[in-house]
Amino acid sequence: MTNANQAIHQQITDILDQGAEAVKQVVDAYVANRTAERDMNWLCLQMAKEFGAVMIHTDNAREAIRGGADGREMDEYFETVKEEVAHYQAYYNLVNRTIGKDTEIPVPDIYRYLVTKVEDGKLAPDEAMLEMKSRWPEHHGYMACRGDYVKTQHPWVAKVFGATMEGGAGGWHWCMSQVPQDDEFLTQVAKLQKGIAIDELEHGPEELAELCREYSDDSGVDLNELYTQLREHRYQEVRQRNEQFLYPLTEDQLEVIHQQLLNNTLSGFNLYSKAA
Repeated sequence: MTNANQAIHQQITDILDQGAEAVKQVVDAYVANRTAERDMNWLCLQMAKEFGAVMIHTDNAREAIRGGADGREMDEYFETVKEEVAHYQAYYNLVNRTIGKDTEIPVPDIYRYLVTKVEDGKLAPDEAMLEMKSRWPEHHGYMACRGDYVKTQHPWVAKVFGATMEGGAGGWHWCMSQVPQDDEFLTQVAKLQKGIAIDELEHGPEELAELCREYSDDSGVDLNELYTQLREHRYQEVRQRNEQFLYPLTEDQLEVIHQQLLNNTLSGFNLYSKAA
């Protein structure tokens, strides 16, 4: 990797590290303002998100076969699906241990939280998911992945956002692995999140490094604008997590975090830089 490409890679990983520090502020607010309702809301939605990820990676594998991929090339797809299934089952089991396996899930429609379809060769929200947009607007905003900006850019930009989104949640999982183990629920949360964080922090950084090696000035990308848009996407994750935790932070508190991200005033956790 050239020095210039290395600088791009470092800048993007710094943004991801700062995004993790920003998300930690939401996690801390949740811990300080815990209720049984907040516990179950985030847990059930995360379970549903992992279920949606299983479906997404299954669709990716199916599209690869349709595109002519050889069976021998499918191992990576299979491993990813297995990993996402394991994540889903970890949350599913914690839900059952918390409320009992015969108790109705207290958050309705969760399996419509993340439902996608393949449209023109690309993943897009399914109608079942779109019908829930007004209920979980911040989640939909995050999943949109700065689409209005990305669509006007060189395809390389979309790949970068895909890589930061794929591994971006690793910071949140790591933050959740650090919650104080004050009771049995949080003890189990910290344990399962630690394992998931290790998996997730390998996803995006690996792909991102390869993408940065491929970068060329010929793409015509305004790098400063790219960095700003990536920071905005990290802020949108902050808003998504705040929604998932049933809003422990106020709009004024969120705006403080927004400015910290935009103005590059967070120190950043050494998570993505270390993984890279």
